Amino acid sequence: MLKLNYNRIALLACLFVSNAALAQGETVAQVELKDLRSSRTTVSYHPNKPTILMFYQPGCKWCKKQGETMARLQKQCSDSIHFTLVGDKGTRSELKRELRHFSDVLPALQNTDVFARQSGGIIGFPTTLVIDNNGEILVNNRGMMKDTIINRLANQLTQGLCSP
Repeated sequence: MLKLNYNRIALLACLFVSNAALAQGETVAQVELKDLRSSRTTVSYHPNKPTILMFYQPGCKWCKKQGETMARLQKQCSDSIHFTLVGDKGTRSELKRELRHFSDVLPALQNTDVFARQSGGIIGFPTTLVIDNNGEILVNNRGMMKDTIINRLANQLTQGLCSP
């Protein structure tokens, strides 16, 4: 238990140094969101592993850049971390069309007002959430996260199992 708390503190400290906006005890419920790549619905975070979730909007060049990093990590770390995109500020067809800029390995969902409120609101794009298995938001970061920060995050979340 002490090691888990130490790792969580280390993760939050490294993100704070990188100007990340930290969430304070917020949680999100398992909300079902529509999958943009199919007609299924799926939950917003994974109950068996941490989730790194990125909100994107049409035309967001920083979202596309961060999406490349997330796709690379998804290929390397999918056993340990769940990655997902959540489209916002566009119609379903606009959000689906925008997916051409993102890797097919990244699950893509459509945001709802309920999920946006539970997530602490989306002020800018990309907004990145790190969610633990219980839906607790560990990190709520507005703006593009540097590759080094996301890599460090993945490494910390998996206690060294995912070191790109």
